[in-house]
This record gives sequence, C-alpha cells and structure tokens, in this order.
Amino acid sequence: MPTRPIGIFDSGIGGLTIARAVANRLPLAPILYFGDTAHLPYGDKSRELIRHFSSRISHHLRDQGSRLMVVACNSASSNALDAVHDALGPSFPVVDVVSPVVEGVSQQFPGGKVGVIGTRATIDSGIYQREFQVRGCQVVARATPLLASAIEEGFAENAVSEALLQAYLGDGVFDSVDAMVLGCTHYPLIAHQIRNFVPSTVQIVDSPAWVAERVARVLGEPMPDADRVHAMPKPQHRFLVSDLTPSFALGAKRFFGEDVQLEESRLWDL
Repeated sequence: MPTRPIGIFDSGIGGLTIARAVANRLPLAPILYFGDTAHLPYGDKSRELIRHFSSRISHHLRDQGSRLMVVACNSASSNALDAVHDALGPSFPVVDVVSPVVEGVSQQFPGGKVGVIGTRATIDSGIYQREFQVRGCQVVARATPLLASAIEEGFAENAVSEALLQAYLGDGVFDSVDAMVLGCTHYPLIAHQIRNFVPSTVQIVDSPAWVAERVARVLGEPMPDADRVHAMPKPQHRFLVSDLTPSFALGAKRFFGEDVQLEESRLWDL
C-alpha cells in the first residue's frame, strides 16, 4: 500500500522551502502541498480570515489522504493553530513552524538574545516573543511586511529586496543578537542577503531544517539508509495552488529547488 502523503500548506509558495526540507529529511515520503495563492499574503489578513482559510485547507488536505499536517506559514501558525487542530480533530498530528524553531534555538542559545523578523500578523501575534521569553531568551522582533510579497513576485536577491532589507534592518537593530530567526517561510530565499545586514557573529537560523526534524520525530521516522533511498522509486509529490498564474509556476522551482508541476485546485469554488 502506498505511503500516505504529508500535508503541507502555506498562503503561497513560500512554504515550499519547508516542503524541500521535509523532502530532504524524509526522501521516501510523498508530499501533498497546497499554496493558497488566491488569498496571499496571509500576513496582512485579519486573524479571523487566517483561521477560516487554514481550517478549510487543513480539512481538504486531510480528506485527500494526508497523514500529518504541516502549517508551513508563520502567519497561520501564530494565529490559527488551534483552528487547525479543531478542524482535524485531537488525534491528527499537526506540526507548526514556530515551536520547533523556538525549541531548537533556545536550547542552542540558552538565555541568549534572539532576533525575529516576520509578517505583521506573525510579529503582532507576539508568539515568538512569548515563547522565547518563557524559555529565558531575550527577543528583538520587527515586522517586515513587504518582504514576502516581493519575494513571491520574484524580487529576491536583487535591488528590490536589497532596498527593503536596508529599510527594515539598516538601523542595526539586530546587531547585538546571538541568532536571527527568519519568521516567514519566504525569507530563506534571501538568507544570504540578510546575512549582509547583521554581524558575522549572528547565526541565521535554518528554520525549515528544524521543522523537518520535528516532522520526522512526530512520525517516528529515523534517518533513512542511503542505499534504501537509492533503491526505492521516487515518491510522487503533488503541488496544488488555489490560483495558478505564470509567475507562481516560474517561482515554484526557486522555492522547492527543482522543477515543480503546479495544479490548480479551486477549493474556494467548492
């Protein structure tokens, strides 16, 4: 019997950075991805709308056979995680993109000072601030609301993203932190650019890797043997978007790291 897929969703295609990390960590597991491109970005939506979208998508991916749900969107993880649990039921495993990162970073930098950038919805929710402070870490957080949309539209590692980073980070607010959390799944695409705006002593956190490790832990999946991976057929991933446009089709490869065939899923017409 084929392995049931891991469900992953985001407001757009930024969550493909999480999907890529999960595919690297669990190379035999099929992925069922949903990017809600009809409603992106979630970062400027109300909490009520984010909860509505997240619940509906989670329910849909569960009905499509998913065995675990990854909320690969910081805005949704910080505003709608309880709504996702309610939609899926208490026994259905759910992994968000905040708690694995907070857990890993606070263990690596006990009592340290952590910087966080993210959408307005994520930063205004206060979730990173609360979770790090509970673990004894200091937090410097700043909303960077235009970055996700710019990256999604293809303005990554160019003059546009450079200008935005200068506006958001150019005042040196993060110069004294030990680690920098990229609190949006789009941001890993410009991690090298962000690196130029903080001292070399600041560690840029690989959030997707922490999330992928949590997924493997929840599923009880050890690191697979390389020979077994090589001998097995490649899993069949599916990538759905609620509104398919040429720009997203082109951008998906940048986020996932290899060719991606997007399918349009008119979930909101159902």
